[in-house]
Amino acid sequence: MEKLFADGKAPPGAICPKQLELKGIFDLDVDDTIWEDIGLEDGSPAAPPPWLANESVHAGIKALLERDRCIEEEVRLRHECCSMRIWLSEEWRIVNLALGT
Repeated sequence: MEKLFADGKAPPGAICPKQLELKGIFDLDVDDTIWEDIGLEDGSPAAPPPWLANESVHAGIKALLERDRCIEEEVRLRHECCSMRIWLSEEWRIVNLALGT
């Protein structure tokens, strides 16, 4: 793609995307350059989307993702608590049976 830009074969106003590093391609973060879509639209260049250019939106996205992970963890902990109660109830029953009470 860089060669097309260097040869002048790219459309007017097009922006050459940054080259992706293949190492760590599956460990992407919300701020990685792969998500940049500047220069992909036809016609006059528009302002970059808020998720790309607005730090408040970046912070909001990260906060929303963290909230979602917290909700998932809460569900897992509730399940684990229920499992522990069942286990303890069974252990208590066995101890009382062994003691003959």
